[in-house]
Amino acid sequence: MRFCDRLREQRKRMDMTQEQVAKSLNIVRSTYAYYETGKTQPEIETLMKLARFDSVSVDFLLGMDKAA
Repeated sequence: MRFCDRLREQRKRMDMTQEQVAKSLNIVRSTYAYYETGKTQPEIETLMKLARFDSVSVDFLLGMDKAA
């Protein structure tokens, strides 16, 4: 599973909108939407925030670890 798919899956698991996640991370919704569609990749700092927010490891988001 790709990063963008894992990101979308985690957001849906938390029953949140892209806008809600973006606000929590202090980024604009379109930036977050680009992460979910695979158009762009987050900087390492944002990747770490995403992992903390989703309560998973960076390795999980990147598809390097099967366990959350």
